[in-house]
Amino acid sequence: MGIFSGVGNSYVTLDEATAKQLGQPSERFLTAQVQLPFDTELPATLDRFVKGITEYQTQLLGLKNTSPTIAFEIQRFDPTRIRLQFAVQSSRLDRKIRTHLLEQIPEINFQEGTTKLPLSDGVSVGVGALTLRRKDVYPLETEFERPPINSVITPLHPDAMRDTSIVIQILFKPMAGNPVGKRIWNREASTESRNLRSEKVGLLPWNDRDATPREKHQARRIDEKAGSPRFKISARILAIGADEYTASRIKEISGGFNVFASSDTGQSFRTTTVRSLRKSPICRAVEAVRDRSFSHSFQLSTQELAALVSIPDREQENLIKTV
Repeated sequence: MGIFSGVGNSYVTLDEATAKQLGQPSERFLTAQVQLPFDTELPATLDRFVKGITEYQTQLLGLKNTSPTIAFEIQRFDPTRIRLQFAVQSSRLDRKIRTHLLEQIPEINFQEGTTKLPLSDGVSVGVGALTLRRKDVYPLETEFERPPINSVITPLHPDAMRDTSIVIQILFKPMAGNPVGKRIWNREASTESRNLRSEKVGLLPWNDRDATPREKHQARRIDEKAGSPRFKISARILAIGADEYTASRIKEISGGFNVFASSDTGQSFRTTTVRSLRKSPICRAVEAVRDRSFSHSFQLSTQELAALVSIPDREQENLIKTV
């Protein structure tokens, strides 16, 4: 049975030993918790920041991608406080995150975050995975007037789901190496673009038509994404303590990602709750969140990622700001 089957349980209840094992990452992480500036206009997206922290690394004569993984996390372990943090495994990358985020948002501050999950004996836990509805050659929305992460933060206001602890995790690393996979992706993008631009042949000769302006625009958007640097992405939602409401909580939170739906390309996020009749698939999904490891990944451009990891400027009681 696949972990994304429509049947099975959406959560597991942990015993003491499993809670202890799942709560502590198996690797060391450094965290930079963001302290939001007070009464400051923030950029809608973080394009310069993403470009500044990108590190391309390969091994095996450029075949293997060893670029570092960065985790952007939104945590609400206490209804009265939302924590936004970046987690990495090297001091150099931790410094780069702080330096380049300060460069784009000079009023921002940092403090140490946390790498542990608040798991204990008898608590329930479940995971939802975000993927794309269309092939990832089709881009998400990238033009915003205000930080789109505001919409993701909104369902986490202090009066909502007070019995549930939440982690929203976005992993990203630049695509490097893997020339075969890169050629396959580019070929698929080229095929989609060509099909959109080409004449459409109907069942009858008088049903033939040229590509519509919308189809031509979609083709241009695909070409732009194919010609730009891209990142490997995994996005998950972890719900702790929701019991039988786990799937409902995940669905409620994932609604905030609808802001990234593109009316131009038809691309958007979809969320599937991990389900199984056995505990192990759900526990493995929790381990992936704990260890910040990839699963069910897809590719986004720099512009798409810059919107996804934006810093909220929303006035919300549990968003703690620096005075």
